[in-house]
Amino acid sequence: MKPTWAVVATLDEPSPLAAAFAAHHLAQGASKVHLFLDKPDPEAQAMLAKLPGCEVTVCDAAYWATSKRGARPGQHTNRQVQNARRVYAACDADWLLHCDGDEFIRDGTALRAELETAPARAMYMRLLVAERVYPKGAVGETIFSGIFRHELPEYSRNGAKVYGEMRDFFHFGLTGHKAGKALVRVGAGMEMGLHAPTGKPAHRPILTTRMLHFDGLTRLHFTLKLLRRANEPPSHASNRHGEARTTQFLSMCEAMAEPEMRAALVAVLKEVEPDQIRQLRRFGAVDETGFDPRPVLAAAGLAPDLSEAAFDASLRLRYAEFLQKHAPDLA
Repeated sequence: MKPTWAVVATLDEPSPLAAAFAAHHLAQGASKVHLFLDKPDPEAQAMLAKLPGCEVTVCDAAYWATSKRGARPGQHTNRQVQNARRVYAACDADWLLHCDGDEFIRDGTALRAELETAPARAMYMRLLVAERVYPKGAVGETIFSGIFRHELPEYSRNGAKVYGEMRDFFHFGLTGHKAGKALVRVGAGMEMGLHAPTGKPAHRPILTTRMLHFDGLTRLHFTLKLLRRANEPPSHASNRHGEARTTQFLSMCEAMAEPEMRAALVAVLKEVEPDQIRQLRRFGAVDETGFDPRPVLAAAGLAPDLSEAAFDASLRLRYAEFLQKHAPDLA
């Protein structure tokens, strides 16, 4: 029997993204998609109810009352991990992928082939990252438009060749993580984490497909992501974001009062010039194949508005109070 795989994610995003995430992974072969909504969302719940194989849990007070500590964890990453561990304990698939709502498996067929040949000692299979960027001047048709860059090899030597003086703003050529995400072997007693199970057990990387990481579905979404992280309550714990991401946070805060400076920062981080694309091609660090979940959504009888304008309008409603306080010109 061929191995089965399921997905678990905790989302607090506009409903079109939640629907696209679930529909895409089910179409790619996931036996089940477990979605935990970080707060009640009737619109998302109605869309997701039309997708057989998508199990939705609303993380309200009643839900968290059933958790080990009996209360909602304050940090979103802790909520993600607790939800993933709950699913792992009862999962009936052979492998479980824990990822975020802005991460999409590129090729489910290639993924399954990798799982079929996974060595018995591998407790998880690691998906590498392909991060979405916008070609300079291109007009995006949907929130998923663009191309994808990979981790840049030998970054200490090659980073400046692509990103110049801004190289310290990137983590091996990415604005987000390069750790990837793990498909964890179910029934092996693993403890789910954000990127991989705890304890660093034996694993194998997947080389035939990648995890598409959007790290901001629009420029406003990316801006909000940086601002919200920069305004998290101070912590005595070690910096879980890393030096490059922290540099992004601090620079965004400095640019917040200057709309032109803020837009320029986002452009440098999320757009690539023609010469940069040529350099990425030379290093074998770019995937120019597009991504569009609309066909699988249509097949499921769903047609959410995936335009940037609609997505940004939803974000402005969702984060109205935060934007009024930190970036009133964006509200």
